[in-house]
Amino acid sequence: MNIILAWSDVTRQLPGRLRPCSNTECHLFLIDRSRPGTARWCSMATCGNRMKARAHAQRQRKRP
Repeated sequence: MNIILAWSDVTRQLPGRLRPCSNTECHLFLIDRSRPGTARWCSMATCGNRMKARAHAQRQRKRP
């Protein structure tokens, strides 16, 4: 029950700032406290780094 109340408080106090992590393999949510509201990953150290490394590797493979 406490989790539901906490979720409700966050969505009320920070509308639009509670969202799922952009890593499709991750099942966590993040509270975006960044000024522009553009945070994408639950953790930059894990999901953010992993996703950026994948994007870099994909760009390198496309180079002739």
